[in-house]
Amino acid sequence: MFTEVDITVLPNPWDLQGADVNQNFEGNPMMNPYPESLPDSVQVALASEYEKLFKLFLKHKDKISRVTFWGISDANSWLNGWPIRKRTNYPLLFDRNYQPKLAYQKVVALKSR
Repeated sequence: MFTEVDITVLPNPWDLQGADVNQNFEGNPMMNPYPESLPDSVQVALASEYEKLFKLFLKHKDKISRVTFWGISDANSWLNGWPIRKRTNYPLLFDRNYQPKLAYQKVVALKSR
């Protein structure tokens, strides 16, 4: 099983590793480059990362029983505000209005191959 899947699009402060939610770092505007919306170029890069990940999952589907995301939409992602408060992230397949993103379309398209 792969659980709690999401892909951040934001810079990782000080090469932070792990997911200890007790860690919290104050940052500068460079650490929150997309406070209002995600640029198309970053949408494309995120979609490519999801596509690569799910191609790998499909390649090994005989060994994978389940893939579970860590949330449904960007609006409710635990990555909003972590590890830097008031930061806006876009790590899931659905946007803040629960509309499918390009990443969703790329993943779904793999099913028809």
